Amino acid sequence: MKNKIATLILSVLLCQSLCLASEPNDTLQKLNRSVKNIKNLSAKIEYTHIQILFDTKTVRVGRLFYVKDPNCNELRINFLTLTQDDANEQNYREDYVFDGWKLTKIDYQSKSASTEQLAKDKPIEPFELVQDYFPIVGFDEPGRLGEQFEIIVIAGSIPGLRFTPKENSRFCKSYKQIDCKLNPENYLPIEFNASTCDNEEITIRLNLIDLQTAIDKNVFDLNIPGDFTKTQKIEH
Repeated sequence: MKNKIATLILSVLLCQSLCLASEPNDTLQKLNRSVKNIKNLSAKIEYTHIQILFDTKTVRVGRLFYVKDPNCNELRINFLTLTQDDANEQNYREDYVFDGWKLTKIDYQSKSASTEQLAKDKPIEPFELVQDYFPIVGFDEPGRLGEQFEIIVIAGSIPGLRFTPKENSRFCKSYKQIDCKLNPENYLPIEFNASTCDNEEITIRLNLIDLQTAIDKNVFDLNIPGDFTKTQKIEH
C-alpha cells in the first residue's frame, strides 16, 4: 500500500514538473507566432533608467519603428524628450537605426554620428541586434533566446517571461535578469524590466502599438547634418 501511495505521489510530482517545464515553451511559441506575423510596427517608447548608487532617474520618450519585408528589415528608435529626476521635460533628440548590417547612432546634443558594422556576410534581424544595446528581449527566435537565457514564466494576471543570462552568455556581464510582460491579447512584448550588473534598473514600455499602418521607408533614411562629426567602427 505504501509503495502504491509513493508511486502515486511521484507520478503527480513528475506530471507537475513536466507541465511547469512546458510553460515557458508554450508562452515562447505564442510569442514567436505573433512576432513572425509583424510586417509593420510603430509604438511610443518610454525608456526609464535608474542608477541606484547615485539615486538618479532619467526618462527618455520617443518613437519606435520596425518594418519587415523580403528585401530588408529595419528598426529605428527616435528619442525626442528627456526628464531627469524632478526637472521639467526637455527636448532631447537621439536616434538609433539598425538596418541588419550596421547600427547608426545620431546624437543631436553633441552633434555627432557614429556607425558600427555588425554583420558581414548576411544581414542580421534588427531585433536580434538591438538586444546588445537595449534590453528589448523577446522578439528573437526561441532557439536563439534559449541559447543565451534561462527562461521561466512569471505568474500573474499579465503573461510574462523572465530571461536570466546563462553563464558565458553574451549578456551575462550586462544583465542579472530581464522580465518581459506580454500583451494577453496577442502575446507581443509591451514592457521590459532589466536589472543590470552595475546595480541599475531599466524599464522600457511600448505604448500605442500600431501593427496595421504601413510605415514609410523614408523613416529609416539617415539625414545627418553636414556639421556633425562622423565616426565609423568596422568589425574585423
